[in-house]
Amino acid sequence: MLAACLEVYVFESVTKRRKNPLINIFGWTLLTVVCVVFVFIGFSPNSSFLGQGGAAAEVNGDAISLREFKELLDRLDSNSGQAPQGQEGRRRVQENALNILVSRSLIVQEAEKLNIHVSDAEVGQELLDIEPFYEDGSFSRLRYKTYLRQARLTESEFENKIRKDLIIQKMSNLVGFAAKDIGIIDDFDEKIDQAQVNVGYVKLTPQAFQSRSKQTPEEFIAKNEAKIKEYYQNHKSEYTTPDQVKARHILIKAEDQKPESMEKALKKMVEIASKTNVENFSAMAEKHSDDPGSKAKGGDLGFFPRGRMVPEFEKAAFGSEKGKITEPVKTKYGYHIILVDDRKEASEEPLESVQVQIAQKLMSEGAYEEGLSEVKELMKAKKYSELESLLSDKGLKWTNTGFFSITKENIPGVGTNKEFLDLAIGLSPENEYGSRLVYQGDSAYLLKYKGSKTDGALAKNDQMDFFKQLMKQQKMNMMIQSWTDSLKESASIKTNPDLLR
Repeated sequence: MLAACLEVYVFESVTKRRKNPLINIFGWTLLTVVCVVFVFIGFSPNSSFLGQGGAAAEVNGDAISLREFKELLDRLDSNSGQAPQGQEGRRRVQENALNILVSRSLIVQEAEKLNIHVSDAEVGQELLDIEPFYEDGSFSRLRYKTYLRQARLTESEFENKIRKDLIIQKMSNLVGFAAKDIGIIDDFDEKIDQAQVNVGYVKLTPQAFQSRSKQTPEEFIAKNEAKIKEYYQNHKSEYTTPDQVKARHILIKAEDQKPESMEKALKKMVEIASKTNVENFSAMAEKHSDDPGSKAKGGDLGFFPRGRMVPEFEKAAFGSEKGKITEPVKTKYGYHIILVDDRKEASEEPLESVQVQIAQKLMSEGAYEEGLSEVKELMKAKKYSELESLLSDKGLKWTNTGFFSITKENIPGVGTNKEFLDLAIGLSPENEYGSRLVYQGDSAYLLKYKGSKTDGALAKNDQMDFFKQLMKQQKMNMMIQSWTDSLKESASIKTNPDLLR
């Protein structure tokens, strides 16, 4: 049965990896142990579950389809090499298939609670690592589509399977970090909260690689006129200033949007409006307006384009003549009167006046992409001494996050970045550098292991990688069993009784 579990959702030969045959070992280690743990657990069928969409089971409201159950059952039969003996043997295989699917669902749900996610980029990279989808050294969409057609899967279904598998891998990473001296974990969640990492990072920005370009903007323009023109046409909004108005207003706020409240606000607004003119508008705003942001400035809102204000306010302001006060305008806030002080018509900068600016931007982007490519090539080749020299030449230095909890979203010095956190969790003394760059806005981060600790104890430099130790220790079975048992106890699990007859 252990061998069968190892093959679950590997899609037979389809998911043999191009780069590293052990790329999924951590995720499958976790699943293997879960298979062993769950094989004898069993469930009490819920008779009221029949007819609820034809599902095989429901785990905390998430359905497991009959198709998933049948596919796994067929795979377990195939991997065992022989058909189960008798009705009882068949029932055991069915129970095992259902237990595996339920365990996967529970693990994925727990990952969601811990904010552990898999990005589209990670799914895409995993897909690109599947060897049978390659032809003549390149990924073949035709082969990919052919496989999906034969397996009767949509792209979305297949990629969701990959996403779930990657989430399980990440959960296995967390199990590794939560282990202290390979001891038995009595309280998994508590240990996870105590697990911390210290990560070094270098922030790679376009400015860091600007010096790579040997051309002047004028030389670049002479050689790339079509490219500059194309950029200008595709980014015209960057060089266009929309029409704007400069206005003042007085707001009489309604307590709520009930008719009686709005009527009360209107009555007060009409009284104030009758005493307000262009000359005393600022003074009246300072005295009567309920808008704290503009009251002290005589109701002045400055210049603003369309789309900045609520629709009713915008329509009245842009439809009013300069130097005239509008009639009371109703919005969700109450009633306003508006005085337009000035206008700016829409304008567009000609290509000739911005082509140097565009050239500088394109040169910067080109140098940045070239620089990132060089960094990625060195990372791929694991030429870390050359990588360090490149960073030094650019004046780029490592910054340490300091120790932070792996369950916290906010990373010191970086902010919220799930991909950064996921990559940081996978670092270790033997896996010192991040395997890829992490992007955030216009910048990219290069990561490096600086330390890890659990329960207040720093990991020793010569300590073996947590994950490798866990794979070699039977104690991991006990850790996973304790954790998955606790998940099952608090879960709402309903199974289709017809499946196990």
